[in-house]
Amino acid sequence: MSFKRKLNLFDAMMLVIGNVVGAGIFTTAGFLAEEFNNPWLFVGIWVIGGFLTLCGALTYAEMAGMFPASGGDYLYLKEAYGHYAGFLLNWVCFWIINPGSVAVLSIALAKYFEGLIGYSGILSEKITALVVVLFFFIINLRGVRLSGITQNLWTAGSLIILLFLITGGLVSGRGDWGHFAGNETGNFSITRLFGPAMIAVIFSYSGWFVSAYIGDEIKKPERNLPLSIVYGTIIVTVLYVAVNMVYLYAIPLEGIKGVVNIGEVVGRKLLNPGIVNVVSVAIILSIAASINATVLAGARLSYAIAKDGFFWLYLKRLHVRHGTPHTALIVQAMLSCFYIVTGTFDNLLSAVVFVMLVSSIASAVAHLILRRKKPFLERPYRTWGYPFTPIIFIISYSYIAMQIFISNPLRYAMGTIIVLTGIPFYVYLRSRAREGTADVNAIATPSQGTDR
Repeated sequence: MSFKRKLNLFDAMMLVIGNVVGAGIFTTAGFLAEEFNNPWLFVGIWVIGGFLTLCGALTYAEMAGMFPASGGDYLYLKEAYGHYAGFLLNWVCFWIINPGSVAVLSIALAKYFEGLIGYSGILSEKITALVVVLFFFIINLRGVRLSGITQNLWTAGSLIILLFLITGGLVSGRGDWGHFAGNETGNFSITRLFGPAMIAVIFSYSGWFVSAYIGDEIKKPERNLPLSIVYGTIIVTVLYVAVNMVYLYAIPLEGIKGVVNIGEVVGRKLLNPGIVNVVSVAIILSIAASINATVLAGARLSYAIAKDGFFWLYLKRLHVRHGTPHTALIVQAMLSCFYIVTGTFDNLLSAVVFVMLVSSIASAVAHLILRRKKPFLERPYRTWGYPFTPIIFIISYSYIAMQIFISNPLRYAMGTIIVLTGIPFYVYLRSRAREGTADVNAIATPSQGTDR
């Protein structure tokens, strides 16, 4: 049994946009304003961040067209470096990044939802988060078409509200374009530009390659996969730059400093006090879209590596009726619930942030390697600006990764150690497979059964 191609270009593009646009765009402005004294730098850093993200998108787009199947980074790392590299990425994604991200996002959604209805409490918050996980698990279990439809709804809802905030704010006449005046640079430097501020921006753009993880379920993937990544990234960049221009139009840079709920403050200033709830709804929809995309993509990554025989093979089983990787979804949901109940995900996720950046850098380097290693492999899309585009991405992300590591070497070294714990397991699987003493699946489960 195999996946069915039920998602079109629009679905894939909405998956990318929905996975990227999250609460960060409504909360990071106050921090960025404290980093820069120049209003054009405040807006410009989103342009630079979008440009670097687009370089990554163009780089990934070529590989997505070359390997139009489920798995994303796993496929690229495997082809360039060998199975071990893809396995180690999946190891940390399976145990920490995917379920931990779902847990974090579910807690955040619970907080915003309870704030919207005016009720709060630790116990209620965790219960709400567990219900959220269960809800998205059921949605994704019942078929990729249903997942795609709900993803489109979450994303469209948040985009409509964002566009309303942008257009309504700019035409309201209640702001001041004079807020963009000023040429002070203060203690500006390239190091400062690519320091904490750029890290915050880059993570606000993160998730732009999510459609590459579901290549087996996208129609005409050799065309639609690259386009979804590139188009989705461009749309998000335009939105992010426009939203921050609205923030600055409403409030001078000095007044933005330290403001966490910038979306609500600007909504009150440019539109009316009732917009506060609308902004909260936009954040809830954005978080919901991110959760759905993470659940959808995470299970496909586990499926891809299990299909290659380098993980527990029962994770590649597809539901006989819905055609979804139900076992991988169940395990992912269980891990997410465990993190929510125990509250252990924050430290784990922060520890592997460095690993997430390194994996993206390694995938971009894989692009260069594959150009030399497999020059005759069909490439439906070829990266515009090669080799400068991937090189710009690699250099900039490497610098940011270095800054992150230097900020807390002990924590991020621990993240690297977590990744390396997968090596013994990988070696064990490889040795058992080579000896031929048992099928790889026997390592995980005593009974083979049918793969479905």
